[in-house]
Amino acid sequence: MSTSDDESPSINEEGTINDKSSKTYEINTPEMDKLTSLMNSSPESSVSRSPSRSIEKNDDKFQEKLNHYYKLKEDYDQKLRDAHKMWNNSKPPISLEKKKENYQKFMINRKCINCGNGPGGTIFSQSGSGELRKVVAICGCEQKCGLNIEIYMGQTAYLPEYIDYFKERVEELKKELTEYKLDLLFNLRDEEAVLTEFRTIKEQLTENLDNLVTYKKAYSTQNEEIELGPRTFELFNNLKEEVKPNENNEYVISRKRYLDVMQKHLNNLISTFKKKTLDYKKEPTQANLKANFEFLTREIQPVQDSIRDEKYHVIYLEEIDNDSKKGFKKEKQMEIFHFNPSRYNIENEMITSGNKVTRFEM
Repeated sequence: MSTSDDESPSINEEGTINDKSSKTYEINTPEMDKLTSLMNSSPESSVSRSPSRSIEKNDDKFQEKLNHYYKLKEDYDQKLRDAHKMWNNSKPPISLEKKKENYQKFMINRKCINCGNGPGGTIFSQSGSGELRKVVAICGCEQKCGLNIEIYMGQTAYLPEYIDYFKERVEELKKELTEYKLDLLFNLRDEEAVLTEFRTIKEQLTENLDNLVTYKKAYSTQNEEIELGPRTFELFNNLKEEVKPNENNEYVISRKRYLDVMQKHLNNLISTFKKKTLDYKKEPTQANLKANFEFLTREIQPVQDSIRDEKYHVIYLEEIDNDSKKGFKKEKQMEIFHFNPSRYNIENEMITSGNKVTRFEM
């Protein structure tokens, strides 16, 4: 039987089972140059250092394991929901006290979702917070099976929010630095005290600049950069659009350049299609018609889809009720639909760090 306080279900007075299921910014302090060099350099020069935090791509294997964990938990919880449905639909109806009694027996005698033995069931639990938050699944039977899962969920950051935060901090610290420079220049304060404060603020500025660069780079990687696949890379070469590999031997270009090149390619295809259409009009055979149609579906349509997918990550229709009425009979008019293309998918504006599978045994 599951002993987790945060995920164990309970039954209320109506006989219904309830299944219960501060923003922080971490900054690594770097070593600073000497105070004299800090005085002679501009704040922006600190950006030349490598970002203190690397951004990793989503791990498909991690997501696969996490999905499997939740599938096990869903199947496990579904057995309880099925039992609850059976109690509610029993004929003749059973009392609340009987439902509670059945519920207690069910929880005591639960079987493990992995091995099917019991009593003991499967213990699903979660603990910790931030990067230490984890989910666990183990067999709760006396003779335990091999089920032993531990997955760290990681900590998710909403990139635009972090970027705005560090932008504000950088501007504030720049302003403070300017004030201390003026105090030092006009001997308004003790020189030793000014230099000490200047060094402290300069260190903070460097830290915030590093973090700002890191999150901007992550945002650009996930939203403004496209890695070319083999076929697309070959297409770019055929169009005389040179793409050089980066340090990881990946062919990455900006989203804007990708859309520009693909639009030119689409224009060329449409021009070819128009010529084919004129040829068909001159010789309207079934073979020419079929060739035209195949060119449209195999060549033009995939390019159009690719442009749309990269130009707008999310496209959806929003339905709005139209309360206005028309005519003598005051007939209700059709609902209004708004076409909403979104340039960025919210999932691409978020990053997760610290997620890992430490144990996954069945």
